Formats: sequence, structure tokens, C-alpha cells
Amino acid sequence: SPARPAAPQEPTEPPASPTASTISDAVSDTDTLFSRYSNTSQAFTVVTPDLISQYEMDYYYHGISGSPPPLLWRSDLEEKPFPVPESGDRYFSIPVKTAHDAIHTPLAAVWSTVCPAIVALLKSHGIKYTAVMPVRFSINSDEHLGPAVVWIAIPPMSSEAGTVRDATPDILRILADSQITGVAVEWYLGTIERLANPALM
Repeated sequence: SPARPAAPQEPTEPPASPTASTISDAVSDTDTLFSRYSNTSQAFTVVTPDLISQYEMDYYYHGISGSPPPLLWRSDLEEKPFPVPESGDRYFSIPVKTAHDAIHTPLAAVWSTVCPAIVALLKSHGIKYTAVMPVRFSINSDEHLGPAVVWIAIPPMSSEAGTVRDATPDILRILADSQITGVAVEWYLGTIERLANPALM
């Protein structure tokens, strides 16, 4: 059974309105964000024990599904900061992501070797997982695909951000041993759902 969201072996359909192409759209994005977090003064800052802000956790995967999963941690957090809205910015829009498979990448070529090693590593760290897959993302319907990502889903409440952060360098080392560099490791919260259920009939 796949983790939720469904594994993106096939490219997902882009949203009907992937970018805030008008002023009213942009205003809606910004106003909605600040309205949603109006009672949470620290929503845009990192609060222990989390290692990313609540805002990034909620919106990093905006667009990949109708109910995108929360981000827990990512290895390129410092190199690629997630854009944060500022009060009064009337033109801010949340990046819209689409998930794609990672075929025709160096990571895909060695996946049958590195995936079992990554799974063994997760088990050695006591990290439960619901999916481990190679993906790539596009942003705002751009035809350019980003770098390959090792996308790992773990069950909610199973591991803290610090635990997966500490396991990430070991995963990057496994990739480096196979001459795979420039790849990010991203962890999200995902549950298992059976495909045969009334909602899909």
C-alpha cells in the first residue's frame, strides 16, 4: 500500500491555477497566510523541538495534492531557504509544487542498490517509514525539474525532527559511496492507506 500522498511514479496533474497571476490572487495568498497564523506569533520562526517553522511545515509541499503532507526535515534547508511572506507584501504567492518521477537521473540508475541500504539504515536508527522513493519536483508549472530527491515518509508521531536530521548525513554518505551527489533528502509525515476503499470506488 502506498504512503499518503500517493507515490508519484507518474507525473501529477498541475493545479488549475498554479501561480498567483493576478494581484487579487497574490493578495489572497498573503492575506490567507497571515489570517491563518494570526494567533500563532511564532509560526514563521523555528520553535523547539521542531527544526523548521510551522509555516514551512505546512506549505513546503503546497500543490502536490489536495492535502499535501507536512514536511519534517530536509537536507538542503540552509542552502535553499523557503520563501517567507512579510506583512504588507501584497504580491507574495506560495510556491506550487508538482511531483515527478526521477527516471533518467543518476539516482534512478543506482536506486536498486542504494534503496535497500537506506532502508537498512532507517531500521538501524529505529526510524519507522511508510515510503522511500526517488522523486523530482517542478515549481509553478516550470518545465525545469529540480534535482533528484530521496523522499521519505514516516508515520506521524513516530520520530522527532532531530532523529531524522541526525540520520540524514548517513543517507547522503550512502549516496556518495555510489557517486551520487547534489541530491536532497526530504522527510515528510505520511500514513498508509489502502487503495481499495469506498472513497475510491
